[in-house]
Amino acid sequence: MGDRPALEDHLVTHDTRAMLGWLSEETNHVAWREFHEHGRTLLVANANRTAAERLLGCDIIFYNVSRHSLVLVQYKKLDAERGGFYYPNGDRNLAKELVRMKSLDRYAAMQAGPGDEQRLDPSPSWIKLCHPRSVLPHTTEMIHGMYFSRRQFESLRDDARLKSEKTGAVRFGYKNVPGYLDNTLFARLVETGQIGTTGTSTDLVRQQVIRSFRGKRNLVFAALSGEEPPQAKRNAQRREAR
Repeated sequence: MGDRPALEDHLVTHDTRAMLGWLSEETNHVAWREFHEHGRTLLVANANRTAAERLLGCDIIFYNVSRHSLVLVQYKKLDAERGGFYYPNGDRNLAKELVRMKSLDRYAAMQAGPGDEQRLDPSPSWIKLCHPRSVLPHTTEMIHGMYFSRRQFESLRDDARLKSEKTGAVRFGYKNVPGYLDNTLFARLVETGQIGTTGTSTDLVRQQVIRSFRGKRNLVFAALSGEEPPQAKRNAQRREAR
């Protein structure tokens, strides 16, 4: 079995089943898998190409219950046959997906309130550019890739467009992207609730996710729950008291 480039759908499927350092088990739903680590539970289900993606512009959704945050990730594959780059101008789906992601980010921002928990980035929409390899040395690891917030991705793309008049096609890759989050950093920020929606925006976006999940069987949904940190408990109590 050779190391041929993997399909993007397969990369999404793999990442919903591989969490390094987490114990996992099957659930009573074929689309879902349950992960455990330090008293927390992570539920992951594969729903690529479903109503959730068409509605929210994402492939995977992370819901951190204890920190009450949602992070939504759209997957894109680096092109192994073209130097290991992703070419946004050649992706006919990207424009529509970015419109949906931008609308969701704007919607979440409109619902934010002064008493909400602070995030490093409160926008829910992210993009992951995945390594195209189909053979992995460690099957419990997520696919290697680069994570960008939707806003960062668009900013890098727009800057590249200005430069492309001299240098050629707009492209993203390990060789030319100045900064990104890897699997470890991204997972840590999701786990600690440092990125993603907050307050009422989480409630409203979560309702959209639930509606999509109930309407389609293949939603990719992740819920991270567990013991609430003392500060998070205090924040939750203040929200309930309002």
